[in-house]
Amino acid sequence: MPLFQTSVLKKFLTGLNSDHLKVAFSKFQDHFADPAKQENIRNAKEEQYQEGFLRELFVDVLGYTLNPSPGYNLTTEFKNQTDAKKADGAIMASDTALVVIELKGTNTTDFKKIEEQAFRYKNNQKGCRYVVTSNFERLRFYIDDATDYEEWDLFQLDEERFALLYLCLAQTQLLANIPLTIKENSLKQEENVTKKLYADYREFKHRLFADLRARNPELDPLLLFKKTQKLLDRFLFIFFAEDRGLLPPNSIHEVLMLWQELRDKYDEPISLYHRFRKYFGYLDIGHKDKTHDIFGYNGGLFAPDNVLDSLKVGDTVLFNGAMALTNYDFESEVDVNILGHIFEHSLNEIEEIQAELEGRPLDKSKTKRKKDGVFYTPKYITQYIVENTVGALCREKQDELGINEENYAYFSIPHKNNKAETAKRKNLIDRLNTYQTWLEGITILDPACGSGAFLNQALIFLIEEHNRLDRFRASFFGDTLNLRDVDLAILEHNLYGVDLNEESVEIAQLSLWLRTAKKGRKLSALSHNLRRGNSLIDDPAVAGDAAFNWQEAFPEVFARDIENL
Repeated sequence: MPLFQTSVLKKFLTGLNSDHLKVAFSKFQDHFADPAKQENIRNAKEEQYQEGFLRELFVDVLGYTLNPSPGYNLTTEFKNQTDAKKADGAIMASDTALVVIELKGTNTTDFKKIEEQAFRYKNNQKGCRYVVTSNFERLRFYIDDATDYEEWDLFQLDEERFALLYLCLAQTQLLANIPLTIKENSLKQEENVTKKLYADYREFKHRLFADLRARNPELDPLLLFKKTQKLLDRFLFIFFAEDRGLLPPNSIHEVLMLWQELRDKYDEPISLYHRFRKYFGYLDIGHKDKTHDIFGYNGGLFAPDNVLDSLKVGDTVLFNGAMALTNYDFESEVDVNILGHIFEHSLNEIEEIQAELEGRPLDKSKTKRKKDGVFYTPKYITQYIVENTVGALCREKQDELGINEENYAYFSIPHKNNKAETAKRKNLIDRLNTYQTWLEGITILDPACGSGAFLNQALIFLIEEHNRLDRFRASFFGDTLNLRDVDLAILEHNLYGVDLNEESVEIAQLSLWLRTAKKGRKLSALSHNLRRGNSLIDDPAVAGDAAFNWQEAFPEVFARDIENL
């Protein structure tokens, strides 16, 4: 996951000296863009190219001075402070290792192993803030911990991505701690945006709910609250989609301005909500005219909803609430992680309002949690859980099939094309195919999914695991990179969630849609895999309509398990 907040990063990238950047990129291409040299790097053993890699990238391109030259700030084989182990390299500030560097050959595809080793070295160097890991083809950069990182494919790097590499790793930037400054500014900006956006989002929700109750008194307040949440979900998706290029830019603003103009100039009596309902319909089935080409994303979010579509909604509250949210840049300011924070905070409030509407006592622990400002699951927690559940299961299966880095190392070296080598190659391909088939059939369940934090992290993990397999096949067997829609397959076949709160399920669906939405591709229908219910009780006499029968809800999972017995 990226280290930096986009709007903050753009300011620092703009400040780079363009002439210095061009010179550095030209040198970089000389070393890493030549296909013949790339092939030699792929075939080189780790120890053969380590110093060459440090010299070509860090000295020639990024401006460091390598030991034993006077005034050096880059050294190889840097010893730990507490034991005899050594990092492959270190960037020095005075006598302190500011960065530890851990390198492997291109046959190493599991960066988790490099990461663990590198952070052991970092933890042995007092004052070390940064970690670099690389297999000579891909490079990762970390600040302080392994939760987030930036990654570059050195063999496919364009000038735009190189600018970020230069900003993070050039001697003039790193020794001045510019990356740490960007990260600190990013965290402050993310916190500020989250607070401000949630305040505007919450204000919109409260005013809209009050308006719906006043204008639709015949309907149950709890039902109206649920429809308030769904309407806001629609708006959030549209704002996100506009700024990510999935929809025409500023479409919400355009609807607002057109409605206002027709009302003010021509006394047009049609309500603003009527205009939005029409636009929601376009997003469900698609629409094309002289000025717009709107793809029908479907997925259920914009499908007809008889109750929602028939509500009376005040123009003023809808106009003011939507207009307030148009002020945010959902491309550079508001990422899916910020929205995840918003969603989790919103769930706390939903539970409180539902308790109030149903006359139940308020859970004071939730009130304190909200008061203390702890309203979302930290990313490092979900990463740790996924790594030690899904990740552990994947490693166990790889061990069972005998898939390891030694296999990859074998095929990184040219061998004679005889029967024995052909058989060995086929055997590994068969084992990889078996693993991929198993991976495609894995079932991951969150029985109390909330806003979908765990499911989102599991999605990220599985996508990376599939990509790792694809990169291996491309590197060692000459396969083209597989550009299949692996994220959709994971959503439809691997991830399942249940929650007692219907709004939690809807928000979890929205969070997964936002993470996987692509221009011109329909959203996955998640209503089957993400369900409302009491995951502990299947007896309607006890749990009422929330009773949840697992076999009835997910028969395909149980059929899959029976086949694998």
